[in-house]
Amino acid sequence: MMRSLLAGLVLGLFVGSAQAAINVVAYYRLGDADIGAANALPGAAQTLPSVGNQPLDRFGSPVYSNEGPPRGAVSRLSMRFDGSTARYAGPVLTTATNNVGIEAWVRSNGRTANNATIAYNGNTGSSGFGLFRIGPNWAFLLGGVVLGGTSPVTTDWTHLAFVRDNGVGTLYVNGTPAATTNAAPNPAAGNFLVGGNPLVATEWFDGLIDEVRLFTFNPGEFQVSDLNLGPQPPPVAVPSLQPGVLIVLALALGLIGLLAVPRR
Repeated sequence: MMRSLLAGLVLGLFVGSAQAAINVVAYYRLGDADIGAANALPGAAQTLPSVGNQPLDRFGSPVYSNEGPPRGAVSRLSMRFDGSTARYAGPVLTTATNNVGIEAWVRSNGRTANNATIAYNGNTGSSGFGLFRIGPNWAFLLGGVVLGGTSPVTTDWTHLAFVRDNGVGTLYVNGTPAATTNAAPNPAAGNFLVGGNPLVATEWFDGLIDEVRLFTFNPGEFQVSDLNLGPQPPPVAVPSLQPGVLIVLALALGLIGLLAVPRR
């Protein structure tokens, strides 16, 4: 009875500490919520949200892939974008300009020419905010205000997030701050975009995108742990045994060995 009570208490503490402070406005898993989606098939005419009620319309030829990010939510599928015409789009998801964030898992094919839209809420030329690739670097964009980022693009799965908290915008790369700005975005108007930008002919992403989320939060309540980073493997602890403990352990092993010897 006491053991059950202790286990329940520990579980309750864990669940309580795991509750996120963010409000997820929309969550696009790019395949996992789409009926009939499977590896190598064309993306659905509309990709459905797992959170929220706004589907995104398909343009061009995005394709489902069974290559999912190594961390974050368990993902059965991601979406492959061709770097030329493939994208998904819908109405803007929020007009909030503060205490708001956007995140995605991405895997580049290695292209570094031009710029590329990853996930964007608004008009890239005049409003809103989102995630970009600027040449060889992961970046953020506040439409018509500022474009910045200094984290080199790799061909590994990478988690990107842009969070504006109490007037400070931060680009996170795999949960680590990579760039900041005090500039404020203009309220979003236009579209929510994934994988491409209809306003600029060259801003198309070439690679995989998955687990796109847009969220808001109360001032001062955001923590990096709220991002969809997923658990990291725990470090392997190497015990440090004192001489006395080693002696007891050796005696115990010897006794086990004696008891295991069959008797006649």
